[in-house]
Amino acid sequence: MDLQVFIDLQDKFDRETSLNESIRDAIKEFDRVCRLTSAKLGKAHSLTQEQGRETVESVKPRFAEIKQCIAALAALIKPETFYKYQDRWTNAMQTACALVAFSIYLGEARLATPEDVQQYLGFKVNTENTDISEFVITLEEYLHGIISLFNELSRLAVNSVIVKDIKRPQEIAAFASELYSGFQLLNLKNDSLRRRFDSIKYDIKRMEEVQFDISIRNLA
Repeated sequence: MDLQVFIDLQDKFDRETSLNESIRDAIKEFDRVCRLTSAKLGKAHSLTQEQGRETVESVKPRFAEIKQCIAALAALIKPETFYKYQDRWTNAMQTACALVAFSIYLGEARLATPEDVQQYLGFKVNTENTDISEFVITLEEYLHGIISLFNELSRLAVNSVIVKDIKRPQEIAAFASELYSGFQLLNLKNDSLRRRFDSIKYDIKRMEEVQFDISIRNLA
């Protein structure tokens, strides 16, 4: 009996094990840097609008680290195996997209576009959902990141009152309302996205309650 077939199989198993370990380590570092960035960017919730912009500037080196982490991960993944492994890093990628979205809003009070995400993270968003020939950020990951922005905006509306920025909640609510209207134009077929979209109404309600409290207290 020729045992070479088993030797070859073991070689393939060893290479797969080594690749899986490398991917795991890359994702671990990716997730770690995202957590550090989130913690630093989250300080904006207790600051004035101008101080929040300064926080965004201070966090930019962290985004450079995130970009490096994604590049290290991408170097391990062949296009034909992208979707085989993608579910392993998708949560971290959604977090990274959410960080970009929050950073763009804090700095410029606008929606982060797929082009912004590519600039910050170094890889394009596959907005066409087409077959890929390189490592990409999926459209679903981008949309999950934008949906996460609603929760940050509801927190920011509440905390703006605490730092005595009374006009800001109205600006935040107007932006969130327009963004929500945009999402309503989408036919979301992804179950996870649809469930998260359904939860947005609670964030919208929270922002409306902040505005109502300001109104009845004659603070505006």
